[in-house]
Amino acid sequence: MARPEAVANEQREFDRNSSAARRVPVVRNRLQLRAMRPILGILGFLILGYALVELLWTTFLEGGAPLITRICQGLAKVFLSIHHRRRGRRTVIAAMGLFAVISTVLVWTMLIWVAWTLIYCAGERALISTETREPANAVARAYFAGYTIFTLGLGDYRPEGGFWQIVTSIAAGSGFLLFGLTIAYTVSVVSAATQKRQLALCIWSLGRSPDDIILRAWNGMDTTALGPHLVSLTAMLALLGESHLTYPVLHYFHSTKRSSSVAARVAALDEALTVLECGLQKGCSLDLPSLGAARESITEFLQTLKPALIAPAAEVPPSPSLQALRESGVPVVEDELFEAAVAALAGRRKLLLALVLNEGWTWDEVWPVKLLGLTPFRPNPAPDQSAPSGETNT
Repeated sequence: MARPEAVANEQREFDRNSSAARRVPVVRNRLQLRAMRPILGILGFLILGYALVELLWTTFLEGGAPLITRICQGLAKVFLSIHHRRRGRRTVIAAMGLFAVISTVLVWTMLIWVAWTLIYCAGERALISTETREPANAVARAYFAGYTIFTLGLGDYRPEGGFWQIVTSIAAGSGFLLFGLTIAYTVSVVSAATQKRQLALCIWSLGRSPDDIILRAWNGMDTTALGPHLVSLTAMLALLGESHLTYPVLHYFHSTKRSSSVAARVAALDEALTVLECGLQKGCSLDLPSLGAARESITEFLQTLKPALIAPAAEVPPSPSLQALRESGVPVVEDELFEAAVAALAGRRKLLLALVLNEGWTWDEVWPVKLLGLTPFRPNPAPDQSAPSGETNT
């Protein structure tokens, strides 16, 4: 009888030791989790602060916030790669702006959501179930943070204590701030994108290429007819530059048509200004104030490329040709003098090429006459002032 009793005692001792051994890791894990909770709370507040910086920077300040800018630039590379593989079909690249805005809003939302989830993990009984009064697990804390930010107010869990009730009120306020600024940001970006296409169409109406712009304005003696158009375009270009500086995401709104592509049209206008300034003989171009104001507005716009992480092109685009103007009777300078003047603008023209490439176009879209077989507009010859009334030189 003694032997079975001894065996039973040994078994009970073994069970007690096994149970204690199993409890040791559980207790250790609980202690580790309790020690980590303050760290999770600090990390949550840091992420929340960074999320608010990204949100306010993107919506109110000049230049793009660091994280959003890099994400949009990465998306742009992916879309451009797909665009080139699809051999220039612009249906994909035209959707880049939409995806850039969606990605921006998702980044803001996820940062704030993760931040509040970590903050609620900082207290063991920060959240409890309304039914069982048991502390919420990690998934339930993320769920509560989500529906608080999205202002659903379901009530499955509730904050325990006055401190966490105040924290929940702040979380709800951050959700209102998030969605209010998201709506304001989206409306502003869509409006600026519309103005961007409007500017491109206005430049397109002046001519389909730089030399076409000049030929349409040529009246047989000078190009002063272009002056009033440049005055109106200068204000639009200034607004374009400020819009891109405030909302760099506009650099990723692209058009499917050449006529409404602001990159190709602004490059064409700047090339036309280069020809007017450096290629026409004295007295045939516009006055310097008109040229300078338009040129400076384009310069301000080109300066918005750097905050959007768009680097100058590696190569300088081909020099413009004066042949079409010369054949149309427009007095132009010698090619050597013109090419020397254009060479001094190499840095500027690299930026123009980068702008064009960023929208998935090539430099052929800026000078399309030979590529597309277009016939530039040529005005009728000016009347010979020395000829009798009603007769013209032929």
